[in-house]
Amino acid sequence: MATGLVIHISSGEDRHTEILTDDSIRIGTSEACNLRLRASSLPKSAANSVLLELARSNGNAYRVTDFDQFLPVTLNGVPVNTGAEIHDGDEMRLDDADLVLHFYPVRALPAVVPAATRETHVAPFIEAAALESAATARRDDAKIFLREFTRELVREIKPSTKLITLTIALALVGGILYLGFAMFKEIQRSRRLIDDQRAQLSQMRDQVSKTNTQLSDLGRSTKELQDSLSLAVKLRSEYGRGVCLIAGSFYFVETGTGRPLRYAEAQLNDSGGAVQSGNAPESLTPEGSAAVAEYEFVGSGFYVGQGFVITNRHIAQPWIADERAQSISGALKAQPRLKKLMAYFPDFTQAIPLKFKSASQRDDLAVTELDIPQIPEALPILPLETDPDAGAVGQTVVMMGYPSGPDRLLALLDDAESRGIQQRYGTPMAQLAYLAETKRIQPLTTQGSITDLDVRRIVYDARTAEGGSGAPLFGPSGRVIGVNFAVFTENQASNFAVPSRFAISLLERTGWTAPPKEGKEVETAGQPSSYVP
Repeated sequence: MATGLVIHISSGEDRHTEILTDDSIRIGTSEACNLRLRASSLPKSAANSVLLELARSNGNAYRVTDFDQFLPVTLNGVPVNTGAEIHDGDEMRLDDADLVLHFYPVRALPAVVPAATRETHVAPFIEAAALESAATARRDDAKIFLREFTRELVREIKPSTKLITLTIALALVGGILYLGFAMFKEIQRSRRLIDDQRAQLSQMRDQVSKTNTQLSDLGRSTKELQDSLSLAVKLRSEYGRGVCLIAGSFYFVETGTGRPLRYAEAQLNDSGGAVQSGNAPESLTPEGSAAVAEYEFVGSGFYVGQGFVITNRHIAQPWIADERAQSISGALKAQPRLKKLMAYFPDFTQAIPLKFKSASQRDDLAVTELDIPQIPEALPILPLETDPDAGAVGQTVVMMGYPSGPDRLLALLDDAESRGIQQRYGTPMAQLAYLAETKRIQPLTTQGSITDLDVRRIVYDARTAEGGSGAPLFGPSGRVIGVNFAVFTENQASNFAVPSRFAISLLERTGWTAPPKEGKEVETAGQPSSYVP
């Protein structure tokens, strides 16, 4: 039977012991608890609550009747359950707080109280004999007798016996000392061997640690090399469909009247098309009915989400980099007009018209917008690098674009097929339309490294050519770190790109917002339109 319960409470460095005899014992921070704990010892969720309730019936052992199920309370290392019996030395712990309770049930006293112990009775004659013995000198006589008897006994022993006994004693002592010394030496030798083995083990551990470090460095270098070698393939697979070939045409109008400039005369070829008689500015005039002087151009661009496409300013406004166009503007006082601007994405069977949005006056950057009701669902978004320190000299870069325009695409075909397309479709724009229908438009992916950089440009050696203007330049992180804008033909290590942070600033002024960095960023707004292959 249990008549009470001793509870030892430990909370950090605080120790306290309570003895409770109630049939029902409640432990917690509430004022109704028999054993009230400080609220600071428990989690905030246990404030003004009952942590644990114990009860007994008919003098039996205490059992758990209730506990706060929202707290991780354990009894002897396992989660507490209702009905668990409290035994002597049980430990209850709250994992979320430094609180430990130890229980010691108080058992009932025995029913019969033993009588007082009686004094030992000594007989009178024994007591008298003891007193008489203590008062006499017999004990001294006995000591003297024993001493003299021992001396006589030693005298009676033969010298040889004494010598033999002494020899045996010395041999025994010597043997014990020899064994002890031998054991001491063996222990010392064992300790030296153990110390040597520990030193060897320590050296082996150091060597293993160095080897593991070298292997880790080698594995990391191998992985970096593999990632570098496979970076172009990976980026081509993930983002190649978001890099477009931009093609268009422009013409000039007379200042003041707005009349388009035409060729002075036109001749018809076998197919009935107009043949230009010359490109000199003096051969153009707003008079007559000849064909309008139209100039075609190609470049590259890439999709950045929300319908926006990044390219170069000299692609979106091609007349600023065209010497022929500049001479026409100066000689005839004419103004350029963009007639059409089209984007050809890989695996898309139709060109998507582009609308000019904005251009940077300092950097060769421009923002255009897909001029269609719905954005193709399968068009991937190329992520732009926001870290200004992402590029460094020597880092791997990947350029993805359309250098040489349709000429490179035709060169990838068989000679017979290429000649047939050129004969059948005379102009580059018509050839591009056929290549798009047959899904032959694919970007060129080249890999190189950064050779130099400053605040406003990145210099790299990945191969490109004219037509690659506006192409994205990927860094080792797989994000676009720059926009290609120029090629130095005399040195293949001097291709130039505008850092992506300037493109981000231009985009944000246009109304673009950066998409999340996590995961593969693919535009999902709208259902597939007629441009989805």
